[in-house]
This record gives sequence, C-alpha cells and structure tokens, in this order.
Amino acid sequence: MDLGRLIGRPADGLYYHLRALQRVGLVSKELGPRRAARRETLFSAVHREPELRHDTSPGGNSPAVAGIVASMLRLGIRDFRRASASPDVRTQGARRDLWALRVTGWISPDEIADVNARIRALRDAVARPRSGGQLYSVTILLTPLGHRARKKQRRPRSLQGRTSR
Repeated sequence: MDLGRLIGRPADGLYYHLRALQRVGLVSKELGPRRAARRETLFSAVHREPELRHDTSPGGNSPAVAGIVASMLRLGIRDFRRASASPDVRTQGARRDLWALRVTGWISPDEIADVNARIRALRDAVARPRSGGQLYSVTILLTPLGHRARKKQRRPRSLQGRTSR
C-alpha cells in the first residue's frame, strides 16, 4: 500500500521520517520493482505490533514514556479539533465517528484483565492493514488513580436527607 497516498501526503515528504524509523530498527528498507528508470524503494514494519515498554523502576524509562504519551495525546487533541470543525463528521448514531470519553470507576483485578482484552481487541480491529474506508485514529488512556486519596463513598444526592425505615 502506498503510504503517501494513504495518509494524503507526498511520498518525498516521508523519506526523512522513514529513514529515522529505519535507523532505530522499526522499519526495514527493500528494493521493489522498477518504475520508469529506477527501482522503487519499499519500507515495511519490522514488527507488526510495536509496543511501548514502560520500565517504572528507578533509572527506568518513565520520563521518556511520559513524553511519548504526551505527544500521542497532543496528536489526539489536534486530530479531534480538526475533525470537529468538519461539517461531515458524525457525532451521533451507529456510524458516529467522533468521540471523546473519560470515565472513572472502580475496577477489580479480574475486570482490569477484561478491560485490557477489550483495548487489545479495539487496537487489533483498527490497526490491521487494509485498503478502502477512511483513516481513523483511536487514542486510549487507561490509568490507575491510586494517587488520589480514596474518599469515603457518599450516598447519591437523590438519597441524601432521607432516612431509612
């Protein structure tokens, strides 16, 4: 698949980035078929599912990972702003294609395993190579909120002031 065409950018503007990815071992370069007077250069992902490895131990890579995550979130914000300015974006119904969601709640260890499985399934559904359709980005952030003091559970406002019988 032609990457430049897929993302709507000229191919010559991608070479710098592809060479940087090649230097760090994320893509490999191959010579492809001849087109006109020269051979086409093909790049392919070395690993199908790049994964961010986070080492939280002292001296680990937490600052670098935090920087990468911040960059991912900035890209998500930029993409959301651009998409929300489009009159073609769908914000309701079964074919909704613009979402923003943040939810907090208590999750047990068994439930966190289920949440992780669902995140992986979503990643796999979006990331598999294919042609056709429209290019989308999904940004998910799952984080424990253990840094917050656990507050005593309050009764819902609808029940406050009532006495039980």
